[in-house]
Amino acid sequence: MKRVIGLSVLLLVLYSAVAFAQFEGTVGVGVHAGYGNSAGNIGAGLHLHYYHTNQLRFSPAYTRYLPGKGVSMWEVDADAHYLIPVTWLFSFYPVAGLNYSNRKFDSSKMDGSDPVDITRRRIGANLGMGLQYDFGYKTRVSFEYRHRFIRDFSHSCFMAGIGFWI
Repeated sequence: MKRVIGLSVLLLVLYSAVAFAQFEGTVGVGVHAGYGNSAGNIGAGLHLHYYHTNQLRFSPAYTRYLPGKGVSMWEVDADAHYLIPVTWLFSFYPVAGLNYSNRKFDSSKMDGSDPVDITRRRIGANLGMGLQYDFGYKTRVSFEYRHRFIRDFSHSCFMAGIGFWI
């Protein structure tokens, strides 16, 4: 009986080690869309995931927001995610990284004064969290909340995305 229990525990440990996918060195691409409260509008973009290890991935992304109220904006992010498996299909991950933001203000559309275009470029930091659901072969859906700490332009954003491993 002890041998059966011991063998069962050994097989369970080996099975659980193989059950979680091995992503180290793989790359994924995807699209995302969401809402940024600073731009006051929705945005969409592309992202890339490079799995340095099974838990640590790097995720550069580009997001363009629709113009509104005299403000047009785009951002580039260079984030790191640390994946924490919750179940076989769900993973939670904290987000930390850098941000480059480009905002263009058109004062004629903002307050009706003389037309003056002002462009502000800022470097900032990202901090947030995300949830990923792997729902098919090499396919994932993610939801993220991120706060961007940028001088004079700090803001939060919510993003949802779909991605594929290549």
